[in-house]
Order: sequence, then structure tokens, then C-alpha cells
Amino acid sequence: MRKAIPFLILLAALLLLPAAALAQTYSFADIHASVEVDESDWDVVLTPYNLNTNSAWLAENSLDFDAEANSFEAEGILLKAVDTKNSRTLIITAVEDVDSKMYFDLNNQDEDMRKEFRLGHRSGASYRILGYNYSSAAWKNYGGTTLRFLQTKYTLNQEGESSAGYQRRTIRNGYTITLDMRVTGRSARESDDTALEKVMKTFKFTEVLPMPPLPVKLTFSSEPPTETSSDTVTLKGTTARKAEVTATVISLGASGSQTYTDTASSSGAFSIKITLPAQGVYSVTVSSQKEGELPNQRIFSLTYQKGLLPVNLTATPGSVLSDETVISGTTISGAKTQLSVSGPVTVNKSTTSSSFNFKIDTSAEGTYTFVLAVTKKDMNERSFTYTATRSYSEGEKLDKIRSSAKNISYANLAKASNEGKYVYVTGYLLDVETSINEWVAQLATSRSGENYKNIVYLICTEEPTFETGAKVTVYGTATGTYSKLIEGGTIETYPRVEAAFFEAAD
Repeated sequence: MRKAIPFLILLAALLLLPAAALAQTYSFADIHASVEVDESDWDVVLTPYNLNTNSAWLAENSLDFDAEANSFEAEGILLKAVDTKNSRTLIITAVEDVDSKMYFDLNNQDEDMRKEFRLGHRSGASYRILGYNYSSAAWKNYGGTTLRFLQTKYTLNQEGESSAGYQRRTIRNGYTITLDMRVTGRSARESDDTALEKVMKTFKFTEVLPMPPLPVKLTFSSEPPTETSSDTVTLKGTTARKAEVTATVISLGASGSQTYTDTASSSGAFSIKITLPAQGVYSVTVSSQKEGELPNQRIFSLTYQKGLLPVNLTATPGSVLSDETVISGTTISGAKTQLSVSGPVTVNKSTTSSSFNFKIDTSAEGTYTFVLAVTKKDMNERSFTYTATRSYSEGEKLDKIRSSAKNISYANLAKASNEGKYVYVTGYLLDVETSINEWVAQLATSRSGENYKNIVYLICTEEPTFETGAKVTVYGTATGTYSKLIEGGTIETYPRVEAAFFEAAD
């Protein structure tokens, strides 16, 4: 027996080799990072260097080779893995953009800078312009060389096409790096995030570059307003201690500009009050300078209109909804904000706070209409209308039933208190009879030898495909009792379940 042990160990190792070989490591020289991708999870894994060898797959899937190559280059795509069965695509990108030049490495920035980057996803106009609507954004520290990545969930609408998904995003080694699990034709679900997390746990940096000289810190205490009814606006934030902060205001409809300055306090706080000379649209540039550091600036547009009730929206519904929808923003003190929702649910919520944050349960399928009205005495009412749809793929519908179903004892299954609830019952499939537009099946929840007991009657819209005697789990809705006339004129009652689907049981 002792001599057999090394052979058994070798055999076990050999059996594991095929599975291990499926995990392919991809290295990205520009960002000094690598990731492992289990190729058994994907139909194809594309990189800028293997597009030629996958040209046949691209053609079979009606994808133009030149368009894909251009997309890889323009969007900074390092890797794209496609899973057609689950309608999802893993996209890893790295780009040098305004954020990467400002932060270079978010792990070496302070909490104010990381907070600004995070909030920029929830309320930043730059992402909304691109069609993104982020419903969540939170930091997670993966430790090791990976450290902090922002975890987000989003919907995306570009050129009339909708998608959704989850992202992991950071800035390191001078690049904005994103791992994106994107789905099409359905809403993003937890299993997509789990699939992304599986990849994320293999991502690591092979080298961390030293921080170069960076622009001086410049953050706002809150997102700058996009519109105002007052000719004065105060901008507050933080920068380097004793830095000089300048706000330059340029009218887009007239010549001339105004400049306002402030010197940051010993803690780096600044406050600048600007005065708008006339109604119109303005470009506002806020810059910070300090000797020995690179300057930094932020630019935003501001509309000034007397009598205008200003509303600055930070979160709005996308065209494709998830289980929860958030509508949030700010207005002026004393204004009343009311949200009315019609569709699968009817909701009416209101607040008189200068900030509003409405959370709506949009888990039910259907088309929703959201009407946001903001009112204040002696000011014009503002109204915003959004129409969006919540829909489930067939797989999502089954997942939803599974997660909602309860395992109720046979004795309680027919109780009135359980009517209308999702349930699941495991047992042995017996007789199946046809009726008008339906099938009626019997399921025994227990047996002793050839004797079956505890019968449940299942009402099915489709004929069960399992053979008689097969052990199955049926998911459906408890609907009271089923009455059956037996010999001698006696009527017996059994629990009744409207079956949604069947699965094989162990």
C-alpha cells in the first residue's frame, strides 16, 4: 500500500491538468498588470494581438474585423471575452485620460480625492453624457498589489442601444483601468457580478510605478451647480494649503470675463463667491496654483435665469431598469419636490428638503413612467419625465422564482395563508392527464417502496417532460386545494400548485 501512494498522487495531479490548463494568463505591459481568464467560461477571448487568428469567429458572429480592430484601439481594450449563452461580455480597458493624469494612482491619493472619484460616478455629468447611469459605487480593497478598485453597477444607453453591467475601476500606473462585465438584452444580475469577481480575484499588478509630479489637489465640497436663479454662486472645496484659487467666469453669449480669487486656509479649504452680470450661459473655470506643484483646474457650465427654479439632478432612470431605481438631486431651500410613478407600481413621494433622493422598487416587469415635479411659490414649476422598462430574460424569471420560493410542509401547503406564494416541492412525478389548455400532474412528496404518499396536484401550462416515477423539484404558486371525485362519490382534496417549471432532483 505504501508503494501505491506516490502513484495515486501522480494520477490525481494528472487528472487536474486539463482544468488548470483552461486558466490562461494574459499580461498587459503598458499598465504592468496581468489577469487569469478561465477560457471554459467563454466562447472566445480576444486581444489586440489575436484578432487575426479569430477572424473566422468574428465573421460567424457578423462582426467586422476592421471595426473591431478600430474599437480595440480607440477604446483602449486590452481583452474582450464573449459568453453568448449568458449574453455577457468581459471587457478590460486601460486609457490615459484626464482622470489618470490628475490622480495617477488612487491608492496614493487622500480620502477627499478618492471620494470625489467615487461620487463622480454617481453624480458626475461626464459619465451621464456618455450614456452611463450608475446606481451604486463603493470602494473595495483587494489587498496585495491590487488594492483599491471601485465597484459599480450601471445601465448604459448609447445610440439607442441599451446594455447594463458591473465594473471594477481604478487608476494606477497612470491609466484608468476598468474590468467591465456587460450584458445585453436583459438586466444585470448577481451572477454577472459573481462572474466578474472571479476574474477580478486573479488581477494583479506586476509593477507599481512611482508617483510623478501631479497637479495640485482640487476638489469641490459638492458638485458645482449647472443652473441657478440667483446672480451669486458660492463654490467651496479643498486644495493644497495656502494655494491660490481662481474662478474665471466667461459668458457664452457676450464678450468679457470676471475673475475671483481666494487663498486656501492652512487646512486647504477655499470659498469663492462669484457674481453673474446678466442672465445667460457661462463657462466657469476654477484653477488652483501653488509654488512647486503643477496647477490644476476644473471647468463646468452654468445657466443663470431669473425666476428659474434650479434643479441639479445627480441620478435619473436609464432606459433599462434594475430592481431599484434612484432619482436624486438638489434644488433650493423651501422648494417642494414630488415624484409620481405609474406602471406596474403606483408611487407618490415628496419632500421639501433642498436635496432629494427617491428610491423606487422597480423589480416588477413592465414599463414605468416617472414624473418629477419641483415647485416653489412665485417661481416656475420644473417637471422632468422619464419612461423606462423593467424586463426579465427567461433565465432571470426562473432565478427570481427560485429565490422567492419557500419550502412549505405538506400539511401547510394548502392553507389559505400560503395561497399566492411561490413554493417549491420535491417528490416523484406520477400520473399526467390532459385537460382544457393544461396538464394536471400528480406529485408524491414521499414513498415507501412502491407506495406513494402525500399527493400534490400540479396544474401545468406545458406537458412535463420527465418520465413517470422521476424525482423532481417543481417550482410554482400555491393555489389552495384540488378536489377529486373518487369511487363511491367521495370527494378528496389535495394541495394544488400552479407549476412554473420542473428540475431534476437528486
